[in-house]
Amino acid sequence: MTCMEAEKMVIPYIEDELTISELLEFMEHIKACPNCREELEIHYMVTVGLKKLDEGDGAYDIIGDLRRKLEESAGVLRRLKLFQMACYAVDTLSGMALLVMVLLQFRIWIIV
Repeated sequence: MTCMEAEKMVIPYIEDELTISELLEFMEHIKACPNCREELEIHYMVTVGLKKLDEGDGAYDIIGDLRRKLEESAGVLRRLKLFQMACYAVDTLSGMALLVMVLLQFRIWIIV
């Protein structure tokens, strides 16, 4: 992913509009590119800061909120990866169980 592509995804990320594949690419780029991370921080401060000013909540930790959002996104991606690994394991075990059943059936046919 290029910096230009990442910058186009900043606002959709802030508004939770990225697909899982886009989120994965975006998070990988943000971790590796300090310029894009700074761009994200600036947009987040402006976008969320203006919303919070309109709401009149008083003091608000925008950087802490962004950090929590990034950690939450990383958590979503970790859970997705674990789910994919679990699906792969279940598929593998199902295939092996089917193979064992077929081999046992052949054994029964050959003995009889």
